[in-house]
Amino acid sequence: MRQQMALGTFIFGLSSNFAYDGLVRKSDGGWVKVDILTSKPKSSQTGQGLQTLTITGKAMYAVAMDRLDELRALQALRIPLPLVDGIGRNWGLWRIDDVLETQSCVIDDGTAMLITWSITLGEYVNA
Repeated sequence: MRQQMALGTFIFGLSSNFAYDGLVRKSDGGWVKVDILTSKPKSSQTGQGLQTLTITGKAMYAVAMDRLDELRALQALRIPLPLVDGIGRNWGLWRIDDVLETQSCVIDDGTAMLITWSITLGEYVNA
């Protein structure tokens, strides 16, 4: 079965009817500026920060609503989850910081015909 990414037991990809179309990866180099009254700010190294991933997509119908509920159930466990991409590369442990959905074209039974969604993952390092 092909997949884009697996977060714990949750599979992103066409085979699971929940593919993403965008991924933003942010890493922090640990640099901060310290303001100096009489000159330019100084740079100071505080240690590398944690990475974040924002994964975005669009999905349709009640299937998308169910898949987002699965993500929220994983989030409610409050444990770090392994993240593995479709080529088998292990990205380490990540926590689910945010799950955001925007429902549109909602029909009379409350089913959204289109859902735009994003999840934000925070790198988990506890060593």
